[in-house]
Amino acid sequence: MIVLLHVVRRCYLLSLCGIAMRSKTKLLSIIETLEKIYVPWKWEIRDPFKILVSTILSQRTSWRNVRKAVDRLESKIGINPKNIAEANLENIKECIKVAGLYNAKSVRIKEIARIIVEKYDGDLSKVLNLPLEDARKELLSLPGVGFKTADVILLFAANKRVFPVDTHIMRISKRLGIVKGRFNYENIRHVWEKALPRDKYAVAHILLIIFGREICKSGKPLCDKCSIARFCKFYEKLKGGARGESSKERVAY
Repeated sequence: MIVLLHVVRRCYLLSLCGIAMRSKTKLLSIIETLEKIYVPWKWEIRDPFKILVSTILSQRTSWRNVRKAVDRLESKIGINPKNIAEANLENIKECIKVAGLYNAKSVRIKEIARIIVEKYDGDLSKVLNLPLEDARKELLSLPGVGFKTADVILLFAANKRVFPVDTHIMRISKRLGIVKGRFNYENIRHVWEKALPRDKYAVAHILLIIFGREICKSGKPLCDKCSIARFCKFYEKLKGGARGESSKERVAY
């Protein structure tokens, strides 16, 4: 009986390893396919505070608007914690108005700048030099900084081993059906981190965002034009043609 239990347990573990390997191969194939189609933009900003400000500004707007807001904020005030903390709130609003939600974003940016000046002497590198989980915890303690913003800073400013997940990547991950168990930010992040080699994190993050904007859209995904449909559980379901399913239900991912 004991021998049988060991055999069953071993078979179960081997099956889990097989599933994990297939998932890893699938995600690698997806990124390799997207690399042949899209040219990822270069993340030109390396200063952690500028990345922080840019990420906050990017909420519910396009990167074109973010660039305009960043350029104006840089030229009129200067994007560093000291200048932003000391700047007049109305001036900040005027600079970032093009990015939308400028009332809330300006308050958040100014408050974060004040905390960085007071707590870290205006130097975010003091946070980024900490071990990954400690640095992440410190960033998450800043007002309005969530998992995605913290992870974007950690990856693109400090080259930490972390995979940021934005709304596009979350939607794509759900449609692909790659997460087993609870579908949340941390589980999605861990799936991609385990599947991809470290040097693919940045390019994969950007490629998935481009793909999400152009093909795997929120309301009306362009499944007929999708280059990775063969990997997708959502497409498989659509192709199966569940007759009782409404069009609204079919795109509720």
